Amino acid sequence: MLSNGHPYDKIMRLIGLTACAFIAAFTFYTILAGQFTAQVQRGIFLLASGVAVFTLKPFRKDWVDSTPGRQWADRFITLFFMGLLTFSVVYLFFNYFEISVSREGIPNSWDLICYTAGAVTVLEGVRRTDGWPLLTVILLVVLHLFWGHHIPGLLGHHKMSYTEILEMCFSLSGVFGIALAVVANVVFIFILFGAILRITGAGEIFIDLAYMLTGRYVGGPAQCAVVASAFFGSINGSGPANVVSTGAFTIPLMKRTGFKPEFAGAVEATASCVGQIMPPIMGVGVFIMSEITGIEYGRIMIAAIIPALLYSFSLLVNVRFQAAKLNLSAVDRNEIPRFTRSLIPRLVVIGLAILVILYQILTGRTPSMAGLSGAFVVFGASFFVKEMRPDIKKIVAMLVEGGKDGVGLIISCAGIGIIIGGLSATGVGVKFSQAIIGLGQAHLPLALIMTAICCLLLGMGLPTAASYLMVVFIAAPAMSQLGLPVLTAHLFIFYFAVMSAITPPVAVCAYAAAGISQSSPMKTGILAVRLGTVGFLLPFLWIYNPELTLSGAGFFQTVWVTLSCSLAVIALAAGNIGFLRRPLFFSERLIFFGIAFGLASHMYLMQTAALGIGVFIYFKALKSNPEMSLDAGADRL
Repeated sequence: MLSNGHPYDKIMRLIGLTACAFIAAFTFYTILAGQFTAQVQRGIFLLASGVAVFTLKPFRKDWVDSTPGRQWADRFITLFFMGLLTFSVVYLFFNYFEISVSREGIPNSWDLICYTAGAVTVLEGVRRTDGWPLLTVILLVVLHLFWGHHIPGLLGHHKMSYTEILEMCFSLSGVFGIALAVVANVVFIFILFGAILRITGAGEIFIDLAYMLTGRYVGGPAQCAVVASAFFGSINGSGPANVVSTGAFTIPLMKRTGFKPEFAGAVEATASCVGQIMPPIMGVGVFIMSEITGIEYGRIMIAAIIPALLYSFSLLVNVRFQAAKLNLSAVDRNEIPRFTRSLIPRLVVIGLAILVILYQILTGRTPSMAGLSGAFVVFGASFFVKEMRPDIKKIVAMLVEGGKDGVGLIISCAGIGIIIGGLSATGVGVKFSQAIIGLGQAHLPLALIMTAICCLLLGMGLPTAASYLMVVFIAAPAMSQLGLPVLTAHLFIFYFAVMSAITPPVAVCAYAAAGISQSSPMKTGILAVRLGTVGFLLPFLWIYNPELTLSGAGFFQTVWVTLSCSLAVIALAAGNIGFLRRPLFFSERLIFFGIAFGLASHMYLMQTAALGIGVFIYFKALKSNPEMSLDAGADRL
C-alpha cells in the first residue's frame, strides 16, 4: 500500500496479504466441505476482498509519499471504509434471515444504514481497483435510478424511492447477485490454479514449448508469443496477467530480432486475448457461459475450437508477413531451448492436470471441483519434480498471490451487480433488448453491430469475465429472440468482451504490453486492433457461416467453409500488412481486402470467384520484382 516503512503501513499490508490468503483457503474449503448460504458465501468473499483492496491500494497514490498529514488522512480514510464494509457485511450475516422473512421491502433504519454503507464501500473499492471507467458507469446507473422518472421516452422509468434503490443495490439483486456468484463459485478456483502454475514454475513449460515450435522460423519470437499465450492464457484467465507472464520473455526477444516496440507490444497484447477463447478452458469463460446458459461444457468447447484456431492462425500469418516485409532473420538456433529430459516431468504434470479437469467436467462434476482437482494435481505432483518442488514460502505465496490475483475481479463484479440490478429494476435492459430486436427485424447486421459496440464500450478496462457479465443479460435474450441460437449469441458477446481488452482508449492488455515494450500505449492499442481484426470479424462470420461453430453442418460443408475462411485470413493479413511474396501497392491491398470479404462470404459464388481471383494474383501478378524496393507501395506498420 504505502510505505515509508511506518509500522502502521506494514501492519496494514500484512492484514491485506492475510486477507488474500484467507480468500484462497476459503475457496478450497467451501469446494470440499460445501458452500454456505448465498448471502454468507458471497459476503465473505466481498468482505475479505474489500479488506485486501483497502489495505493494499491507497485512497490517493499521490498522498503516499506526500506530507505526514496527507499520509495519515489516507490511513484514516482506509480505516473508515474498512469499518463501513465490515459493519455492513457482518450486519447482514446476523440479520439476513429476519430481513428476508419479515423486512424485505420495508427495511428499518439500521437496514438502510447497512445498505448505504455497503454500497458506498463497494463503489470506493471499484474506484481503487478499476479506476473511473467502471465507477462512472455504476454512478450513471445509480443516478438513473434516482432521477430516471424525469426522463421521457426509452430511458424513462417509474419513480423509485430511496429505500427501494438502497435495498436493491446491496442485496441479491445487486452487489450479491449473479456476477459476484459466478466469480466466487466458479472463476476463483481457476485463478488460484493459474497462480499455482506460476509459482511452481509449471507454467514456464508453455513458453519453452512455444519457442521450440516457432523459434527457428522468421518472426519466430512473435509467433512464440501467440502460441505461448494460447497455452498459458487458456488456464490463466486474465489477459493482462498473460501479457506480464509471457510478455516479459517474448517482447524483449521480438525487439531484439528487429520488430518495433509498438509492434512487439501489440503482438503480445493481441496474443494474450487468444487464451481467453482457446479451448479446453477458455480462461474459465466456458464455465461462466455454461453456468448461465445451461449448455453443456463439451458443446461450448467444441463450438469454440474453429474460431479460436482461425484467430490464432491470423496472428501467426500477420507476424510472419511483417517479419518478411522487414526482411528479418531467424534467431540463432543456439538461443532456442532444446527438448531435454528435464522438461518431461513438467510436461507430464501440466498434461495430467488438464486431463483431470476435462475428465471431471465431462463426467458431470462441477467446474469448481474440476478446477480444484487440477490445482491439487499440479500442487501434489510438484513435490516429485525437483525444479517445481515448493517450500513453505512458495506454499504461502500460492495462497497470497492467488488471492491477490482475484480480489480486483471480486470487487468489480460486486459493482457490476449494481448495474445489472439497476437495468433490471428500471426496465432499461428490457427496452434495450427490444431496441435490438426491432432493429434486427429490419436489419440484422445493424443489430449485431449495435450489440458489438455495446460490448466494447461497457467492457473497456474490465477483466473478460466482468466484461461478459456486464452485457450478457441485456443483449443475449434479444439476440436469441432474433432467431440466433443461444450458444451463438453468447459466444458473440463473449468474443467482444475479450476484444475490449485491446480496444482503445482503455485497452488494458495493450497498456500492460506497452509498459514492457516501452512504447506508446495508444499506438500499441491501435496496432493491436489491426492485428486482431479477425477477432472482431469472426463473431459475424459464424452467424452467417454456422459451420464454423460445428452447428449441425455436414462434414464436407464444414471443411469447405473452414478452408475458405482460412484463405480469407491470409488475404486479410496480406492487405493489412501490405506484403505477400513482395510488398504490395495500395491498390493491391484493397484488392486483397475484397478477396478476403468474398472468401468469408456465406455465398458459394462469391467464395469461388474470390478464390479464383486470389489464386491468379498469387501466381501471376505477385512474382517477385528484384527492382522493387521493400518499401514500395506499402507503408510500414
